Amino acid sequence: MREYYYEQPPYRPPTEAYSMLVRVTRNCPWNKCEFCSMYKGSKFELRPVEEVKEDIRAMSRVAETIRQHAWKIGYGDQVGTVARANGILWLNDGVVKHVFLADSNSVIIKTPDLVEVVRFIYETFPTVERVTSYARGKTLAKKTPEEMRMLREAGLTRLHIGLETGDDELLLYVQKGATAEEMIAGGRKAVEAGFEVSEYVMPGLGGRERWEQHVRGTARVLNGVNPHFIRMRTFGVAPGTPIDEKYQRGEFTMQSTEGLLTEVRALVEALDVTSEFVVSDHVMNRYMWGADGKLPHDRPKMLDTIDGFLGNVNTIPGAEFRFAE
Repeated sequence: MREYYYEQPPYRPPTEAYSMLVRVTRNCPWNKCEFCSMYKGSKFELRPVEEVKEDIRAMSRVAETIRQHAWKIGYGDQVGTVARANGILWLNDGVVKHVFLADSNSVIIKTPDLVEVVRFIYETFPTVERVTSYARGKTLAKKTPEEMRMLREAGLTRLHIGLETGDDELLLYVQKGATAEEMIAGGRKAVEAGFEVSEYVMPGLGGRERWEQHVRGTARVLNGVNPHFIRMRTFGVAPGTPIDEKYQRGEFTMQSTEGLLTEVRALVEALDVTSEFVVSDHVMNRYMWGADGKLPHDRPKMLDTIDGFLGNVNTIPGAEFRFAE
């Protein structure tokens, strides 16, 4: 029925698995990163604010229907269980606590429009504790401090930023569409406005040819931002992408598992931040699970863990299925 219909995005961060997903934009406004296959062939669209708000109203109706059904079948105190059984994971706790704004860079819309959407979410679901979004560093760099404060005060709490690398040569090579300085400026602006900032880094993106500059540049940007979270997303060649074509032509050599661990170790050593360093939240990092920690306090433990992997690199299960040796 139309009154229960709402759009859902094709992607979201792993940490938003149980979040209510609100599709504010469709696809990616940049869509030129050579390593990415996520939105290829899809046109970027801004959704009208009223259309987004109608989706939020529909989700509210779904939530109320689930609650009524739970009481009807004798599970009024287990609304989350009933919600999960019906595929409504965002009602996992019986109420909506976390919301993610999709798709790839929803902060690109006009600031007053996004403020209106965020405020409407809190009005409709008073139990919400966190509203998050993907954001490009360059987009944030273009926002004024006043715009950033407006978004934060409206209730947007966390931003997921795809840094990938902080090396300018490599950023250009993969067509990221931003410079290292823009990444620093955007990330710092978000931190200073009071957002929780999660920066994503791609071990292996520089291949065997550019790994050292990849680490140096990335450490410099992260040290300049000092985000709340640094999350590893190990690079893998997606079939059909421009970087896959470079790989097939022999212009790009995939890192070995040993090389990836060496990269991550060098990055951990070079970081001067107070961030949570996270690797165990994504399957692509399985060759180094357990190397998480809070910097700088956990640095010795993290380095010891990585050294243990390096000493037994040939026994790491599954690593050879993803990376060329």
